[in-house]
Amino acid sequence: MKMTLTIDRKACAGAGTCLAMNPDLFRVENGRGIVLQSVLESEEEIKAAMDVAECCPTEAVLLTPEGA
Repeated sequence: MKMTLTIDRKACAGAGTCLAMNPDLFRVENGRGIVLQSVLESEEEIKAAMDVAECCPTEAVLLTPEGA
């Protein structure tokens, strides 16, 4: 299963939780989170991104099934 990882730029407050939890998938630039890898294929990557999404204080990290 492939998942698409995005950040809602309007919801993002730039807290840096995503970067602290997974610097392989996220960066923070200009006070907002940025996704470094938008399509996730491995179970490990998807689980890691889900963990970040659950911890994002503004719920800005989003995972959706690829093609949805």
